[in-house]
Amino acid sequence: MAVSAAIFALIIAAAAFLAPRYLAQPVAEISYSDFTRELTQKKVQSVVIESGGLSVSLADRDVFVRMPNGLVSADYIERITASGAEVDFRKPGFDAAHMASIVVPIVLVLAVLAMLAIQTDFKPTSRWPKVVRSIPNRFDDVAGQEEAKAELQEVIAFLKDAGAFTKVGARIPRGLLMVGPPGTGKTLIAKALAGEAGVSFMAVSGSDFSAPLIGIAKGRVSKLFEQARKKAPCLIFIDEIDAIGRKRGGGGSAADREFEATLNQLLVEMDGFNTTAGVIVIGATNRVDVLDPALLRPGRFDRQVHIGLPDICGREAILNVHARNVRLTNGVSLASIAKGTPGFSGADLGNLINEAAIFAAREGAEEVTREHLEAARNKIIMGLERRSLVISDEERRLVAVHEAGHALCASLLPASDQVHSATIIPHGQALGLVMRLPEHDRFCIPVEKLEADLIVAMGGRAAEEVVFGPKKVTTGAASDIAHATNIVTRMVTEWGMSPAIGMVRVTRAGDNLPREVEQEIRRIIDDMYEAAKTCIKDNRDALDSLTEALLEHETIDGDEVRRIVHMQQARLAA
Repeated sequence: MAVSAAIFALIIAAAAFLAPRYLAQPVAEISYSDFTRELTQKKVQSVVIESGGLSVSLADRDVFVRMPNGLVSADYIERITASGAEVDFRKPGFDAAHMASIVVPIVLVLAVLAMLAIQTDFKPTSRWPKVVRSIPNRFDDVAGQEEAKAELQEVIAFLKDAGAFTKVGARIPRGLLMVGPPGTGKTLIAKALAGEAGVSFMAVSGSDFSAPLIGIAKGRVSKLFEQARKKAPCLIFIDEIDAIGRKRGGGGSAADREFEATLNQLLVEMDGFNTTAGVIVIGATNRVDVLDPALLRPGRFDRQVHIGLPDICGREAILNVHARNVRLTNGVSLASIAKGTPGFSGADLGNLINEAAIFAAREGAEEVTREHLEAARNKIIMGLERRSLVISDEERRLVAVHEAGHALCASLLPASDQVHSATIIPHGQALGLVMRLPEHDRFCIPVEKLEADLIVAMGGRAAEEVVFGPKKVTTGAASDIAHATNIVTRMVTEWGMSPAIGMVRVTRAGDNLPREVEQEIRRIIDDMYEAAKTCIKDNRDALDSLTEALLEHETIDGDEVRRIVHMQQARLAA
């Protein structure tokens, strides 16, 4: 950095020195006759004889006179001297204009390159990367990832007492790859690992190695491992490692060659001629499929740890961790909140607690209640309420019928998730919503559950058609149709759940599927839509009761939905 700054300062000084000399305004020219007249009147102060003419200094200005070299004889010089003017000769070489045309562009280009080099490598190599020797995080700060923490206990043992393993011939792992969706805590686990082991910790990201100038990225990789070896035992954490570890494709561009050279340097540093004793590399990515195979082999990333979405017990533990510094009302059950947040990552759960605290602060409450937590969850899942949106009575009734259709089908189908709430208050882009929550986490979804979800998705459009007629259906079912199409497409092409297509995986030809596959997708969707219409027609009284309840209260909970449906069914049975 100091050398680059010195070079840059030197170039700027040279430019400042040369610019006044070589970028000055060009000297005006006069004719030979005017020069002779001025010479006769003894107004010429000095004459410099150079290639192509004379540079003349008059009393009030400097001029140039073009004339062939052959005309400047000894007698002519004596005549100029006799008029009282000083005569001199220009030394042979480049003239000022020629010199400026060569020197100034070179100076400017070098100045720009030096500036780019300083901006590109702004981190001093002697201080990059920053080494953290004392990490406060511990595994107690990480919840919901018990299997991952158990796997990392061996790495901690390696770092604390490597001799116990090398004594029996075991090789200390060089790398560990953490794979999982965004927000699951990969960075936090890496910090906790360094804190538990009590070793030096270097944290960088894959994008830190990118640079527009050739050779800088490769040099940064070398510098990273050089510093780590000096601080061994040391953990190197590379977040989003796919930015530097993508598969090599053999591209011919300079950028492709630079990328491959950087990756090759990383491969060599991890398991090549250089020794990495006491240095363990931890990579984090959610796109392991794009990584180069050479990076994944044993000897580089010896083991992979999956950091997945937490289950219901993990979610409750994560909520307890994030709620440590939040004042909760007595009786608030985080277990019920965890049950109602399937598919939430650790980051989502932390955001939920924070949003609940914000809701409480807005209301001036001193403690966070269950209602605040419910409102925060609804905001994350459904979007922010838009009570200011003005909707006509006709559209409001249509939305109520649509959402009542979803709620009715969900209440009548045993395989469907239970209705948690139904609302006609606009949230985000939706004019109304029916929230369903599963009783437990599902990892294998049966066909009957998928079909129930399809019927529920079709229930809104089916209710519109049954109540208002085919010509009165609206565009409100667009997201329902997209959701149903996605489910059925995967049923047919990935999960082998279509008798007509069979248990085969169907690949797309560009953006299109085979015709018979598209026909099967349409058949399944049509069958589910007819089932939804049958469900609505057979329980029309329950649909009307749900519609009126939504119009009156705007939001009804799942227990009220089930009470209305069961009451109407009992009346029909009687």
